[in-house]
Amino acid sequence: MKPWTVLSRQELLDRRPWLRVVAEHVRLPNGHEIPDFYAIEMPEWVQVFAVDGEGQVAMIEHYKHGAGMTSMELPAGYIDPGETPEESARRELLEETGLEAGDWRYLGRYFIDGNRGCGASHVFLARDVRRVAAPTLEESEIIAQRRLPLDDVRRLWLDGQFRNLGTLGAVGLALAILEREP
Repeated sequence: MKPWTVLSRQELLDRRPWLRVVAEHVRLPNGHEIPDFYAIEMPEWVQVFAVDGEGQVAMIEHYKHGAGMTSMELPAGYIDPGETPEESARRELLEETGLEAGDWRYLGRYFIDGNRGCGASHVFLARDVRRVAAPTLEESEIIAQRRLPLDDVRRLWLDGQFRNLGTLGAVGLALAILEREP
């Protein structure tokens, strides 16, 4: 598959680092043109499926204003300028939960909306986690710590209780890997 050719690009909104909206006039490889293709550029972030030696998974629960609801999610956050995804994952896990992990595995980079962009998530599996500090939350982070057994996480996943699509995908991927490679 060949990429599309961008014939022109107009910035409609710039609120970097959080959001940028652009309109593009593009030509597809078959010659068809789309004069008003809209893309949403957002920062990339990390998600961490962190499990300790007893099979307890670190989760956080917090209100998500964009969705207007409380959501159970993995520790996560934006990648700061100059950080690698792994550095960001380690920082976010420590900041949001006070945990560190002895074993880290990168599970990949995944986009949320292939048609509009909307950033991408880097997913990590962290094993042998242990508490080393108290969480150090930002003023905008009002979260509840949760430690759930793997079986409960699997049940919540299968029952559709994870409402955040990024969390849903990351949890499913981590569970599949843990089942294949205990």
